[in-house]
Amino acid sequence: MIATVAAGIFMFARVSGLLMTMPALGSGIVPRLARLGAAAPLTLVLLPAGADTRVPETLGQLVAGVGSEFILGIAMGTVVSIAFGSLGSAAELLSTQGGLHIGSMLDPLTLSQPGALGLLASWLGTGVFFGAGLHLQCIQALAESFAILPPGTIHNVASAGEVLVPATGVAVALGITLAGPLVIFVFLVNLGLSILSRMAPGLQLFFAVGPSFTVVASLALLLIALQPMLAAWLYSLPESVAAILVLADLAR
Repeated sequence: MIATVAAGIFMFARVSGLLMTMPALGSGIVPRLARLGAAAPLTLVLLPAGADTRVPETLGQLVAGVGSEFILGIAMGTVVSIAFGSLGSAAELLSTQGGLHIGSMLDPLTLSQPGALGLLASWLGTGVFFGAGLHLQCIQALAESFAILPPGTIHNVASAGEVLVPATGVAVALGITLAGPLVIFVFLVNLGLSILSRMAPGLQLFFAVGPSFTVVASLALLLIALQPMLAAWLYSLPESVAAILVLADLAR
């Protein structure tokens, strides 16, 4: 009985840490109490996976175990959220270069004010994330992590940096890669308009029609490239889900 209660406490800490930071569910639009409420039944479902729980002998071991479990869960959700945010970064880069960042709106998922494309990417990414069942893959990886790292172990939480730092670099590179072709196209459009303006200064093409033409060209190209961008972004996400197990293995 004591082992079961200890397993439930430790597993609840890891599960709640994941739900606090994973994409969409960990956003500001979902109340913290709702995330904690969702962690409780999920912990009951996963409770059989905590058969190898180490029962703490002192109160200090209990507190240290709960704290390390919660931090590990936060790291697991963060590594997926970092990859999830690469699509928004790509959209923000294109929005800035294409002159679409003037009309910003409040994004309830991130509680920030991205441009129109950034907001669109946030909602599209959320739909694709749930539509592809990646939230279920995250929970499955979480369940498998209990077999790799039994609940109640005082983890080496500093090892999370070995996964989170490279994951951040990969996400930044992915965002630049997704937006790169579109940004280059916008740059070429602006370059062509500037050359025409120098050739015919009286027309003032760059300042008169340049911004409008750049916006229209950016939206037209985005319409063509949106599906391949989403496909390439979705292809990279399962690797971040697999990093949950890597985190559990490094923390042993």
